[in-house]
Parts: sequence; structure tokens; C-alpha cells
Amino acid sequence: MDARAGTEWLTVREVADHFRVSTKTIHRWITSGELHATRIGPGGRTVRIHRSVIAQMTPTLSAAA
Repeated sequence: MDARAGTEWLTVREVADHFRVSTKTIHRWITSGELHATRIGPGGRTVRIHRSVIAQMTPTLSAAA
């Protein structure tokens, strides 16, 4: 995630790397509503997560650990 520090929107892979989970877990979090994501592009197949969502979610996950 450090390589794109200036980018506000992150890929599923970048978020998975940040939380040290699989991309499948990120997709499950999106589907369950635990993680807010935006679908873009034709058919909405491309998923992006805003950096602010990650910042809000990190304390929640730290408390659960």
C-alpha cells in the first residue's frame, strides 16, 4: 500500500495486503457490508475502496483481535 500513498482509492489486493487477509475475505466483507466499496467501470466489475474507509475500519479490527 505504500507505493500508492498519494492515491485515495485502493484495489481489493491492496486492502487485502494491508489487513493481511485474502482477496476473498475482502470480497466477503464487502458483500456482508462490513467494508464499503465502490464499483466502477462497465458492468461495475471493478471494485475500489476509499482510503478513509480503511482508516475507519482499522481500530474496529484491532479491537477484535
